[in-house]
This record gives sequence, structure tokens and C-alpha cells, in this order.
Amino acid sequence: MEVYLDNSATTRAYDEVRDLVGKVMCEDYGNPSSLHRKGVEAERYVRESKQTIARLLKVQEKEIFFTSGGTESDNLAVIGTARANRRAGNHIITTSVEHPAILNTMRYLEEEEGFRITYLPVGKDGRVWLEALKKALCPETILVSVMFVNNEVGARQPVEEIASIVKNYNRNILMHSDAVQGFGKYHIYPKKCGIDLLTISGHKIHGP
Repeated sequence: MEVYLDNSATTRAYDEVRDLVGKVMCEDYGNPSSLHRKGVEAERYVRESKQTIARLLKVQEKEIFFTSGGTESDNLAVIGTARANRRAGNHIITTSVEHPAILNTMRYLEEEEGFRITYLPVGKDGRVWLEALKKALCPETILVSVMFVNNEVGARQPVEEIASIVKNYNRNILMHSDAVQGFGKYHIYPKKCGIDLLTISGHKIHGP
């Protein structure tokens, strides 16, 4: 008998998920952008998936974007925001305990594109020092990225407090949270939390 104790890393797909994926790959495999019957059937899966996720997060369907996974989603959110808002400033704040998907992206922006990155320290409990955040904010800050739950020690970051501090300083600063580790374990409502950009991934919750 196998006992699997690494569900925080990835999960086994539910049987119904496996069956549906097989059906889509072998029967409803059309291009969702095509106008023929196969395409319309495929597009229905995409539309219904967006509706389900939007309902769970209490956001609009048009705000949901599918990528290949958490790392690409983090890249899209962080690099996309940095490049789109460069005229407003070149300073980004994150933490020293982010997932490599964020830390490697920050180092890229720092070394290759000239952005200034501040890495906030955390306390013994793994949570961000809010005073350090307050001191780090400046007129050039355009983005703050703090994970919802740490993937190594499980620390739940005070994202709501962080977002409040950020928005009170400058409501135009965008707030991103990598919630891949927290989605499915916490009720996460981005608008209520003050999060502008949220990353989640299906493989952590028994998806494909």
C-alpha cells in the first residue's frame, strides 16, 4: 500500500478529472477558437471553467487567464506589470522567502532590465516584517509581490494587511500574490484582500 505525504508539492488528479481530460483529448479536441462544432464544444469547456473559477474567487470571467502553470502565471504577472508600468517607476518589492518562480523572475528584472528590487525580511514565524514594508515603499514603487502561503514552512502571510499598507501609500501600486500554495486551503477573494493579480494552479487541488 502506498502512502503519499507530499500533497503540498502536487496532488493526484481525481478520477473524474482524469476521465474528463481523456474525453477532451480524444473526443472534444477542437480548437476553441474555431467556429465549427468541435471548436464550439471545446470553447464551452473553457467558458465554463472560467465561470467556475470566477465564481470561486468572486471576480469577473474576463479577469481569468489560463497559462501552462504557476511559474508562467507568476512570470506574466510580474514581468508584464514591470514592463507596462516602467514609466511610473522602476522599484518592486517582494520577500526573501518567495517561491523560485518569483525570486528568479525578480533577479532577471534586476540584472537584465535594470529594475530595483527590495527583498523584505521575515521573522521567526516566517511572516513579513510590516515595518520593513513601510520603509521600503517609495514614489518609484510600482509592484508589490507577496506569496499567500509559503511553500516550505507553510507560513500564512498577512496579505490583507500588506495590501492595505500598500494601497494607503499609493493606490496605483499593483499588488500581486502567488497563492498556488494557499488556494483550496483558504477562501481567497482577491478584491476583498486588495489583490490586483493572483496566481493559482490546478495541480495543487487534484487538477491536471
